Amino acid sequence: MKSTVRIFALCAPLVILAGCAGTRVSDDDLRCAGGTASGAAVGGFIGNLFGEGKGNTAMTALGAIAGGAAGANAACN
Repeated sequence: MKSTVRIFALCAPLVILAGCAGTRVSDDDLRCAGGTASGAAVGGFIGNLFGEGKGNTAMTALGAIAGGAAGANAACN
């Protein structure tokens, strides 16, 4: 299960950023997206330190969500 989460964590940003291809993106949008992605990565890493088994997966997901929200709040406002 951990390998699936890691693969998703590595591929998700590529899929998200692929949606921006071909469009002109402002510096503010890039800063906002970077803050969100960085926050999600750090939050997922920290969340992964807690729990065992399915609890570890849940904590990783919750950490990524909370980190992404915090990163977006910091970078976008």
